[in-house]
Amino acid sequence: MKNHEKQSLIKFTLIYFFSIALLIILLGFLYFIQQKELILKKTTTEMFQYSQLVVKTDFKYTQNGFSYELKKNQKVAFEFPRKENDYYIKAFPISKQNGYIVVKTVSKSTDEEIKNLKIFTISLQIILLILLLIVSYYLAKKSLEPMKETISHLDRFIIDLIHDLNTPATAIGLNASLLLNKEDNEGKIKKLNRIKLSADTISSLYKNLELILEHKLLKEKIDLSEIISHKIDDFSLLYPQIEFINKISKNSFVISNEKALIRIFDNIISNACKYNNEKNPKIIISYEKSFLIIKDNGKGVKYPKKIFERNYKESQQGYGIGMHIVYRLCDNLDIKLDINSKYNDGTEVLLKFGEV
Repeated sequence: MKNHEKQSLIKFTLIYFFSIALLIILLGFLYFIQQKELILKKTTTEMFQYSQLVVKTDFKYTQNGFSYELKKNQKVAFEFPRKENDYYIKAFPISKQNGYIVVKTVSKSTDEEIKNLKIFTISLQIILLILLLIVSYYLAKKSLEPMKETISHLDRFIIDLIHDLNTPATAIGLNASLLLNKEDNEGKIKKLNRIKLSADTISSLYKNLELILEHKLLKEKIDLSEIISHKIDDFSLLYPQIEFINKISKNSFVISNEKALIRIFDNIISNACKYNNEKNPKIIISYEKSFLIIKDNGKGVKYPKKIFERNYKESQQGYGIGMHIVYRLCDNLDIKLDINSKYNDGTEVLLKFGEV
């Protein structure tokens, strides 16, 4: 499952879950309040019965856990017992002459009932919430299946389409190369180079899209130093004026997908080459503590945070999708991607890999 599919599944699950979870919590709270009141009413009844027996026996009746006190000026006969220290207290009227009898009872048994009620209510809510989470996940998965199927059909259609486009683009590139070898006219050579560059761009886009649309990028142990060395050799031929500084030691291993990493490095290093310093161009590539850093001393970027957005570009060069493809591939490979850049002061791209 791709990262965006996981995110959609998580979002839908949480929407289902929280929409009903709040209701379960509210109903649980109301249930607890209601049952607590019933327990206190039961205690009140027991206290009232005790007070009646005391009055009927001319204040001679005794009962374990209960005591009383007579008060003339007790003004409030509150509905529920009031908790004071380890006792519940409630006043009951006797007569105008005798005033009120204030009954005290030990709170231990009542508190124990309330405590057990609270544990039961919380336990029941937890069980219901767990069941709700499972049901929410199932419903979210079922809801996303039609969308997933539609996206899968579109992916297959796009793969077929770009494959059909890549075949003539490759043929155009090969024929342009053959004509370049035989051509001496500078004007025609420039035109043929433009044709070849356009064909190479289409081919590059095909490779990028093919990787993005791949349903599962299989990971393996890869030596970064080898891939970067090959990339530096390739770009050194295209940009002989740029100084490439490789600070990656041998046997710098990561767990990732080799094809995807090659596309990522192609796009990042290509950008670094295109927008580098004209006087003393440098690209420094290093790897330390799971961070791969590709740094140049070029033009920099005005709005670094926008660089990963599709179709965003700060000049007429390119199509504005290279770094967006980098972002998508890094997302699929669980590589944390960041960029630091100052305009006219270079750019630094950081790739954070997981532990090997």
